[in-house]
Amino acid sequence: MRGVGYTLLSLVTGSVLVWLDWHAGSANPAVPFTRAAMIVIVLLLTVLPWVLGPVAPHRTARIIRTAGYVSIYALLAALTALSRFAGSRFDHFTAFDQANWEADMRGGAVVGAVLMIVLIGGYAVAVLALTSQRMAVEPRTLTIGTGLGLALALAVYAFMPVGNTSHAFVLAFLPPAALLAAGVLARQGVIAGLCAGGAAALLLATLTIATMVLLPGQVDLEWANPDPSVPHGTLFELQMSVGDAAVRYQLGLLLGPLAGLAIGFLGSSFTRPRRVSGPANAAPAG
Repeated sequence: MRGVGYTLLSLVTGSVLVWLDWHAGSANPAVPFTRAAMIVIVLLLTVLPWVLGPVAPHRTARIIRTAGYVSIYALLAALTALSRFAGSRFDHFTAFDQANWEADMRGGAVVGAVLMIVLIGGYAVAVLALTSQRMAVEPRTLTIGTGLGLALALAVYAFMPVGNTSHAFVLAFLPPAALLAAGVLARQGVIAGLCAGGAAALLLATLTIATMVLLPGQVDLEWANPDPSVPHGTLFELQMSVGDAAVRYQLGLLLGPLAGLAIGFLGSSFTRPRRVSGPANAAPAG
């Protein structure tokens, strides 16, 4: 009954997101593909818990599975808000070469839709698999990895709440330090690094994209028209600036877990017991 309740809640939440991201009446040729992608993602998130089996029998796994799935839906909500604000600039857009522009938009939309389905589906699979009964992931590993990832996201967000690059130097030392600590502190260092990188990327993208949509005037402005005599700060330029700045955080959703795996492996190598070979291992004579 609990599983049925979660399924219904997932369908209702997903239906609301699909409706909000529908762009009714839009002439943007990319919209049909983004609609289809959102529908596929919602169906994936609904079906995957039944495929990957029940949660592991400890509180840590249950908490992280629930929080992880809620975070994925929160990310979808932030991306929907981004689409309604930044993506709406193309709803009634007219280009000089309309046919070529429409072809480019359709091609980019297909690639973007596939990548988003794979990316969000991958996060859902990771959350469900790492907290399932089938994987022997220690509660300590989940706690260390997820905790360091959340702390990393909040620290970076405190310096760059709207994605401005004036404090981008924090990315040079905070993420590697947190991911390395996850690999060192947990016995299953690689998994801890994966949890840290994924949790950090997921929370940071959600918080920053949502903040940029709420405060578009605070985002670094990109001029649509380089002529200094033309008034700037138009709605189109704000929408373009927010959309382009959000791409970095969408890319971070892919790079975060990969960096966590690599740096977590490096950190685990510092604490991995070394195998002693040679005569020292030989049994004493007699």
